[in-house]
Amino acid sequence: MMISQEIKEIVATKAEQLWDIAHAIHGLHELKFEEVESASLLTYWLEEQGFEVNREVAGMKTAFVAHRIVGHHGPTVAFVAEYDALPELGHACGHNVIATMSVGAGAALATWLEHHNRAGHVMVIGSPGEEGGGGKIFLLDQGAFAHVDIAMMLHPAAKDEVAPEYLAREGIDVDFFGVAAHAAAAPEKGINALDAVVMFYQMLHALRPRFRPSDRIHGIITHGGDSPNVIPEHTSARILVRSKDADRVHDLLTWVEHAAEAAARGTGCQFRWSRFVPFYNNVRHNSSLVALADQVFREFDRMPVTMAEAHGSTDMGNVSHVLPSFHANIGLGDGLVTHTHGFCAAADSEAGRQAMIDGAGILATMGARYVSDLGLQQAVRENFDGMTQDN
Repeated sequence: MMISQEIKEIVATKAEQLWDIAHAIHGLHELKFEEVESASLLTYWLEEQGFEVNREVAGMKTAFVAHRIVGHHGPTVAFVAEYDALPELGHACGHNVIATMSVGAGAALATWLEHHNRAGHVMVIGSPGEEGGGGKIFLLDQGAFAHVDIAMMLHPAAKDEVAPEYLAREGIDVDFFGVAAHAAAAPEKGINALDAVVMFYQMLHALRPRFRPSDRIHGIITHGGDSPNVIPEHTSARILVRSKDADRVHDLLTWVEHAAEAAARGTGCQFRWSRFVPFYNNVRHNSSLVALADQVFREFDRMPVTMAEAHGSTDMGNVSHVLPSFHANIGLGDGLVTHTHGFCAAADSEAGRQAMIDGAGILATMGARYVSDLGLQQAVRENFDGMTQDN
């Protein structure tokens, strides 16, 4: 029997419990670093599956690392779980599905290893706060990935993609400071910080003709003043800058800084900027894992496509620069867009359930193939080392 068929049968025995957890997490819609109940649901289930669970890892109350060791001296395969929701939109990024795919994959792989008397160390790393909090960065810094040979996860999307482009990203807050005055009685005594932030925002739009295909600068004005009859003395904007790699993001940040400086000088204001989220690096795809995934997706009757469009950003990108990693997309339905109410509904639908089942099976099958194939292990490592040397 093919490995994928064996894994399918194992996942099928756990699917009902996993979907109950996914549905519950969807209803909780806990925000970044507050995923207390979601983490509890996942960790207690992992303990029932024979995993040893370490909670409150890397100083985060909702992070966890679960271990299940089968045999001796086998490779270490980690599946990464995310479970935070978005403000107002809930699980419009499908993290309830991500979480249960990863814990399901971990349990299925451990069961398969035991059935075949193969050695392997299976980990499930619970990473809170992906939506802007950078949980994986803290986990990396504190050594949670230190002995991992490969780290893998799948993300819900519209279509199945084995090598989607995820961009490097920086986030900054820009504050402008002027002088308050009565807007009708003495406007000449004021320095209008609203003019500065509006000019700044318009300058960002004026940069677009210079953009390369993967460049993104987008944001909002977070404070524009307090009263229409007072010249605003303080305004602010929150900006995200993305592109294909860290070097290009740095270039774009220089443009943004120059725009802020010009807006401040032109209006007589002062300005200040600061980072409001950790830096997310681009995802580096391991070609050996991508080739394996393309095959395994098809064994699960999913036909991955190659998309030209860039997706968002993820702290899994930071992981991919430290160790061999796999981060791909599993489809919930054509036309869906993440961070929308429609995607939130899909993450709790039959399509979400099927993606969870297939995704857990795909990840576990990839893990089983990796553990069983010394040549694949070497190819994955050589591919990662080659990318590292190129940089």
